[in-house]
Amino acid sequence: MKHELKAINLRGVNCYLIKTKSGCVLIDTGFKRKRAKLEKELAGAGCKPGDLKLIILTHGDSDHADNAAYLREKYGAKIAMHKDDAGMVERGDMGWNRKAKADRMSLLFKIITRVAKAGKFATFKPDLYIDGTFDLSAYGLAAKILHLPGHSQGNIRGQVSRFQKSC
Repeated sequence: MKHELKAINLRGVNCYLIKTKSGCVLIDTGFKRKRAKLEKELAGAGCKPGDLKLIILTHGDSDHADNAAYLREKYGAKIAMHKDDAGMVERGDMGWNRKAKADRMSLLFKIITRVAKAGKFATFKPDLYIDGTFDLSAYGLAAKILHLPGHSQGNIRGQVSRFQKSC
């Protein structure tokens, strides 16, 4: 079966919905203030409660994880993320397990972190902790998740098995 991939632009954060024969997989969830747009996009793609099987968070920042707990409850999906970023969403602390940067980006990051905290990030515990690689075949995808720290200690990316191409 050919999978459908839908990019969802939430102004500054992109989420990706993959429709498979066994259901849908959502990569990242955006800020909660963009929740209505995200839900409209999911509905427009035919993803209803019960259809969303997995939410993959590429890292623990609130701009990628803010809607995860809400979507898990509404759609019945499991949340997967790398264990090295789990403390971010479990504590609501986007600075957790991050190395301080010596440049001016650290100041910008501190401001963003404070704004995110002011928005009362809904903390949650992921259902699946990724460590190393994670096979997505149980969700209808011939792909795996790879741990590639960079933006954060728990940053991950997908690799399509059939094509051996990163996505």
